Amino acid sequence: MSLEKFRTFEAARRALWCFEPDAEYYRKVSDHWALARKLYKKNCPRGVFKYRSISEADRNRMQKNY
Repeated sequence: MSLEKFRTFEAARRALWCFEPDAEYYRKVSDHWALARKLYKKNCPRGVFKYRSISEADRNRMQKNY
C-alpha cells in the first residue's frame, strides 16, 4: 500500500472518493464486507414480533441479547 501526502484536508477528502470504479475496486469492497461479516457475528431474528408493552419487549431483548 502506498503512502500519500496531502497539503490540505480538502485534497485528502477528495482522495477518499472513487468516481471511476473498476473491477479491483469492487473486489476490495466485497472483501471489506466479507471481513465485516466475519467480525460481527450478531444474529438478529427474522420476522416481526408483537408485544403487549414496551417493558415486555425490553425484557425479551435483554434475555436474547439483541
